[in-house]
Formats: sequence, C-alpha cells, structure tokens
Amino acid sequence: MKKWREFERLVARLMSDEYDDSYTVIPNARIKGCISERKRQIDVLVEYRYNADVSKRIIIDAKDRSRPIDIKEVESFEGLMKDVQANYGILVCSNGYTATALRRAQSHIGMRLITPDEIDSFDIGLWDECRSPDCSEGLVLWDTTPGIIYEGTVFVQSTGKCDECGKFHVWCWGCGNRNYLENEDDWQCLCKGPWFWLTAIETDNEKDYSGNAIYLLLVWGDGRHEVVDRRPL
Repeated sequence: MKKWREFERLVARLMSDEYDDSYTVIPNARIKGCISERKRQIDVLVEYRYNADVSKRIIIDAKDRSRPIDIKEVESFEGLMKDVQANYGILVCSNGYTATALRRAQSHIGMRLITPDEIDSFDIGLWDECRSPDCSEGLVLWDTTPGIIYEGTVFVQSTGKCDECGKFHVWCWGCGNRNYLENEDDWQCLCKGPWFWLTAIETDNEKDYSGNAIYLLLVWGDGRHEVVDRRPL
C-alpha cells in the first residue's frame, strides 16, 4: 500500500474517534462543487449524520509531506472549501507547517500535526476488506455501533463505509455476518430479527444547497424506520 494512502486512512480513523455519533466520517469522499460543477475529491469528509445540514460540513485534507505546509497550500484548500460549501476545514500534516501558513489559515481552517507515535501505532491490518466483488482495494471504516433493543435484549450492529467505492457495510455481532449494500438495496442478517437494512437515494433540499445522498435506514417489520447514516453523492 502506498504511504500516502495509509496516511489518509490514519487521518480518517482519528477523525472518526474524535467526532460524536451525530456526525458521520466519510473517507475518500466526492462532492460536486457548486462553483466548478465537477466532482471534487475530499480525503476525509465529516457530515451531519441525519440530514444535509451543510453548516456542519467539515473537510479534512491529509498532507503527508517531507516539508512543512506553506501558504499556497492553505489558499488552495480554502478554494476547495468554498467550492464544496464547507464552513470549516482541517489540514492534517506529517511534517508541520510554516508560520505564514498558520497565520493565513485564520479561524475557519485548523492546522494539525500528526505525531510519530500516532503513525507508529496505526495498524491498517485491523481494517476489513470491502465485501463488494466489484471493489478490490477498498477497506471499511467502522464508525458507529448502534444497539437495537428488542424485547429487552440489545443486538449490536456496526455500520461503516468502504473508503474506495463508498458502499455501506453492516456487521451483526450476534451472528458475526458482515455484508455490503448497493446504493439502493436491502439486507437482513442471519439472526432474522424483526428488522432489516435498506439503502435509498434521496434528494436533499436545504437552504442554498441541493444534492443527492444515499441514506442507510434501519427498517422494522411494522414499517417504522430510522436514519442510521448518510453519504452525499
């Protein structure tokens, strides 16, 4: 695996650990720019989990460089933020940043240095491979573990996303089964509980924002459903 790719995955893991469950962390995301009108690649995207609240959108750029980040890279990153409507961004670097870059970052861009200890302790081998047969290089970032309570028993189910194809994955801790879902798909684990998982493409229409997103839903046998995760397209 290329060193820069592993660094991006380390940053995604750290962001997943830092944000609470109301946010979803999406590695290697793509968002259509409102200015460029083309897909922009985001190393790590942090979104509000339950709807398209763009005011909470955060983008992170992983800079594994042999030199400090300079002012030009900060200005380029600020342009990306404006294009994808992110109010806050973080530049994560492995070899520091210049004083002028820090001054240029101002209040809406954070600068973070990854320590050697964080790099050394990161074990990419703990990530699961994507279950989709169409994805040969993707790894799954498990980012939430909702407990499903039924008749007094808690059933633990982890959910996550592939960092290559973006497909949602579900891991049932009860039967140990793990599976992926296509963009519009459904799946029920071997436990055969009175629920199943469903993915659906919906249009998000918010103030000054309109775009499609894939929602991961937990659907009960009586028709009730709840949003567990989402990923913008």
